[in-house]
Amino acid sequence: MKGTAKRSSRDSVKVSPVASTTQSGPSSETARHLFECALTLFAEKGYEATSVREIINAAGVTQPTLYYYCESKQDLFLKLVRRTYEQSLQQLQKVIEQTTGCESRLRAIAIASFSGCAADIRVPKLMFQTAFGPPIAGITETMRELAGKRFSTVLEVIQSGIKSGELEAESADGLTLAFCCLLDQHVNILIREPNWQKLLTPKHANWLVSLFLNGATNS
Repeated sequence: MKGTAKRSSRDSVKVSPVASTTQSGPSSETARHLFECALTLFAEKGYEATSVREIINAAGVTQPTLYYYCESKQDLFLKLVRRTYEQSLQQLQKVIEQTTGCESRLRAIAIASFSGCAADIRVPKLMFQTAFGPPIAGITETMRELAGKRFSTVLEVIQSGIKSGELEAESADGLTLAFCCLLDQHVNILIREPNWQKLLTPKHANWLVSLFLNGATNS
């Protein structure tokens, strides 16, 4: 890592819970309640183990009501996943635009990622159960597509860091993969801890970025 980037915004990123945002979500109160219940079940049990009957019972709606808002369980799940990914990507783009310099942007991305997961722990549980579970026809492909968009967002920051001389690397793709894996695997493990709220903090997110940039001896 070359130079010293501004760090005044390290701990200032705030993220609202994904479930409270309606920009990309269902429009009616009934639909929002249905999607909230489905999110809870999918996060707790996974896609395959969650039945349509469980969803409609949890939401207190009829089966025709569910099929009014989505074509199938798969359609419902994909709408949930797309909504959460879109909102996450919007947040990442926002913090990137509000920050300058590769290091500051990587810190902002890490803090936003941790804050978003801490705001609604169902979201990372939903993502990790599906992303790292057995392939599911019609779903795994969509998960890869959406994950690719997030990868591309981080890749642009890494590439800008290499271009500006802040980072030294032969492979921007490799650095981006290393950065994303460092964050994601930590989140995947931390959300399973009973004290996860004390672990998904801006301080820990910043430490991981320092580890990524400087290595274990100087982080």
